[in-house]
Amino acid sequence: MNDLITSTSNPKVKEIVQLLTKARARKQSGLCVVEGAREIQRALAAGWTGVELWSKEDAAQAHWMQSFERQYMAGAKVFEKIAYRSSTEAHVALFKQRHWKFDELGALLSEARGVLVVEGIEKPGNAGAILRTAQAAGVAAVFFADAALDLYGPNVMRNATGAIFEVPTVLGTSAEVQYLLEQQGFQIYITHMHTDSVSMFELDWPGKSAIVLGEESGGLSSHWLHQGYKNTIIPMEGEAVDSLNVSVAAAVLMYHWKSKLV
Repeated sequence: MNDLITSTSNPKVKEIVQLLTKARARKQSGLCVVEGAREIQRALAAGWTGVELWSKEDAAQAHWMQSFERQYMAGAKVFEKIAYRSSTEAHVALFKQRHWKFDELGALLSEARGVLVVEGIEKPGNAGAILRTAQAAGVAAVFFADAALDLYGPNVMRNATGAIFEVPTVLGTSAEVQYLLEQQGFQIYITHMHTDSVSMFELDWPGKSAIVLGEESGGLSSHWLHQGYKNTIIPMEGEAVDSLNVSVAAAVLMYHWKSKLV
């Protein structure tokens, strides 16, 4: 029988609140919070390990809930406390974070036609949107190089709408990512405004392509700029706009890459 918890002072409730609000708690525990039946089921289907499930006390039972050994029923005030989104449906779950390691990627990258690299990203909304578009465009993996955010925080998880479960999402340094991509034979395309560049419309994206974008305010670090990689830009009309939001730029480039696949 599932325990019914009605007090917001319960230590288990406080643990979830810490996971929602503190990156340090997520790092120390290796856990993250997933909200809503649809996203929980996507995480389970992708092989993520569920640790515990919290359901509203009047929630209907479903077969997928059997994947959790530890289950709790939450009173109305408790559920309101542990649900990051006011619109969350009847379930909140704790999962072990899925960390892709570089030595797991060999087979995947050997067959990949395209990957995305985002260096130094800072804004959770952009990271989540990039993952959603990467899944839709069919890139094989997304590398977050020298990321300045917690990928398992609630804002990234919410904005990714489940894509983080299904797109291999890899954390590492720029040097580690660069070395891996070169070893796997990728043609690397950087995006930088202030060096000689080629319009994306002039690219055929031959073979295995890696698109590399920089963080929102400063762009790519010098690490990527002196390696002889091809620099490409998204042509823009007029003078009022000279750059795009990083998630928008990533979407444009990924779909242009996708349009050239044969």
